[in-house]
Order: sequence, then structure tokens, then C-alpha cells
Amino acid sequence: MSKKIQLSEQETSKIRSLYPKVDQKILKEQGYLERLLSTYKEKCSGNNPISDTTVNVELKYNEDKEPVLVKFNLRAYFGAAKSSDSVYQEALSEMREQVYAELKNKKVIGNYNLVLVRIDSVIGSASNYLNGPLLPTHGPTGKPMPSVRLTSEPYVNLPKEGNSNWNKNKGYADNRWENMVSFINKNGKKIGFGIGKNLKPPKKTEFRITDTGGCTDETRDIELFKNPGQFVIISGYVKLEPKPLTPDLITQLTECADGLKIIVGYFKKTMSAMDTGIRMTQSSTNHTCDYATFTVSCNGIPVGVSNMNNGKLRNNPKAMIGLNQENVKRRAPKQEGDTVYSVITVGSQELKRIITNSKNGKVSMTIQGTDGTLLRPRSSGRPGGGYHGEAPMVCAYVEDDDGSKRIVYGPQEPFGRGSGDVKPGVSKPMGSFNPCITIKEV
Repeated sequence: MSKKIQLSEQETSKIRSLYPKVDQKILKEQGYLERLLSTYKEKCSGNNPISDTTVNVELKYNEDKEPVLVKFNLRAYFGAAKSSDSVYQEALSEMREQVYAELKNKKVIGNYNLVLVRIDSVIGSASNYLNGPLLPTHGPTGKPMPSVRLTSEPYVNLPKEGNSNWNKNKGYADNRWENMVSFINKNGKKIGFGIGKNLKPPKKTEFRITDTGGCTDETRDIELFKNPGQFVIISGYVKLEPKPLTPDLITQLTECADGLKIIVGYFKKTMSAMDTGIRMTQSSTNHTCDYATFTVSCNGIPVGVSNMNNGKLRNNPKAMIGLNQENVKRRAPKQEGDTVYSVITVGSQELKRIITNSKNGKVSMTIQGTDGTLLRPRSSGRPGGGYHGEAPMVCAYVEDDDGSKRIVYGPQEPFGRGSGDVKPGVSKPMGSFNPCITIKEV
């Protein structure tokens, strides 16, 4: 029977600082130090499974509720029976699955490449074993080893920095994040991952040689050393880049967009647009002119004309183009400078072409001065020959068969004061949206 080691108060204090969860009773009555010392006498006889990789993701959305970034934190473990490539593939695949689960939960339709654009912090760790026990830098709870403890048994004579095995383990710990980047560069396409062109080294890095009792993770005494030593913790951001649409996605997006209507006009005051129940905000600039007849297009497909003329010449034949469209309802101005807007219904045939023309699942709206309509004359210090381009307030919404409505863009001004006139033949962007993403239900 082995002789029980008696601990002094100083020794007890040292061990408690290293292993704070171990109480004094265990230290004194159960021979904790004796067990620790025996572990370092090559008694590594455990048979432990290695912890599963854990990944946490948080999706970031833009003002149009479109997913653009993923904040992530992953912790991957490296078992002796696993290659590092298989560990990285497992971690990245898990990240992708979680991202798509969140997208599905938010009813976002589309395929994305996940592009690693930023790494904020990295903790790379190796166990304190390589051809024998090595001097650890951190305890099993992740806290740095107290220097006073490292000068006592069983650590005082262990190989340390400068020893070839110790240096190799440090190198493994240091290179874990770079190995993940290398894996993505070589194999990322298979699992939908890429590396951003401007990816920089992590802002914060830390390497560890974690105390596992001088044993491999699989053979350590799991009661004394609960946490494995072979791991990497990486925090950063992944950008979501839309992929080309598949036929199935085109069908889904077309179904989402069925019933699409677009409001384009000038609002002298905040009001509800006719027959829509949608509250449109007052325009930021006063609008009184007859050079504001615009053709609205979605992904390059014309869907209707919004005639926003409300000046003295509004009854001029060239200022009245677009007043008799079957798919457009117009609120005419009652007096000079009054509210004027159009509600454009996008037909099902146009929708199919619009969605097919989309590269990323979005509908991009543009306006262009309508040919044959009035242009601003060359006067009042203006160069003339253009269309008035500062007025439109825009809202896109989908009306379902039951009459319910959901806004997918706006209401907002895509451009406002100071944007200047629009030259003939020039298209101006009015914003984009995913028809499956609802901003607000009406």
C-alpha cells in the first residue's frame, strides 16, 4: 500500500489555484497530489472519446432584412484518429448547416457561398504530450499555469520551450487557424466555402499547451483533466454571397413574388396610398414639374410607367403619357404641386422573366425617363434636356389572393434632395428586394 502524501497549507494553496474546483477535503483526504504525481509516471490508461465540435452562429441582416454576414464561434477538437482536414470539414459543415437552418427559419430562399472575411480571435491548443510529458502553459480549465506551480513536482523537470518536442507542439497550436484557411482554399468549393481577398491575420491570437497529465487526450485521467488539450477556438465573420439560382429556386421566388405591386410617386404629405392600406411617408422635397414621366423596370424588364407630372403643363399631351395603362392605377394631382403617384401591378408573365433575370434572388428596381415625354427646357441656369429625378417615394409589396399584403421594400426614397436630373437613356437604381423576405405585414 502506497504511503499517503501529507500536504502543507502552502501546497494546498498552490494546487487550489491551479484547480479551483477541487475542494480542500479532496486535496487532503483523497490524495489528489498523489494521483497527479502518479499520472505523470506514465500511467496514462484512460480510454476517452474526444468531444464533439461545437459551432455557434449569429446572422446579420441589412436594412432590407437580407442576410449579409454570419458572426461565428467554433471550437474544434483534434483526436488522434482524425486528420485535421476531417476536423475542419466537420466544423465548417456544421457551420453551414446552422446558417441554412436559420435562413429557413427566417423563410429566406436562396443558395449562398460562405466566404471567410474576418478572424477576430484564435486560441490554438495542443496537449502537453509528444513522445512524453511536456511543460504545460495552461491548466485544464483554460487558466494559465501559475509559475510557482511549474517549479514544483510533477512539472519542474518537464521539457519546456527550446525542447524539440515542446516546440513542435507549440507549432501545432500556432498553426491551427492557418491550417483551416489552407483547408478552405483547397477544399472549400465542395462545401460552399471561400476565403475573402482581403482576409487579414487574426486581431488576437493565443497558443496553449494544455495540461492533460502528460497524456494524450484519449488516455488522460478524465476526472483530473476533464477538458481535452488538442483544440482550436476561432471567432470571426463569414460573408454570405448569393449563388446563381437553380430552377427550383426560380420557381420558389416566382411564387413568392406572385401579386407584386410597386408604388412610385411624390407625396406632399404622409398618407395611405389608395386601396392599399399602406402608409406612405411625406417626400423630402417639394415637387412641382412636368418632366417626371418614368418607366419602371425590374431586373431590366419594363413593368409600367409612373407619371409624376403635377406642374402647369400636366395637361400637355407629352406630359400625359402613361395615364391609360391597364396594370397601373394613378392618383392624379388635384392642383399644381399636389400628391401624384402610381400603383403598378406586375403581371405573372413579367414575373417569370424578372426572376429568371435575377443573379442573386433579388428584384432590382430602376427608373428611366420615358421616351417621347417632356424634358426640362434649358433655362433658369439648368443645363436642361433631362428628367426631374429627385421626387420618387417607393414601396414594393405583395398582395395575396386573400387580400393580405406584405411589404418587401420601403416605403422609402431611394434617392432624394441633390440627386439632380436624369438624362435621357439613363437608368437610375431604386433599390432591390427579395420577394420572399417580408419587411412588414399590412
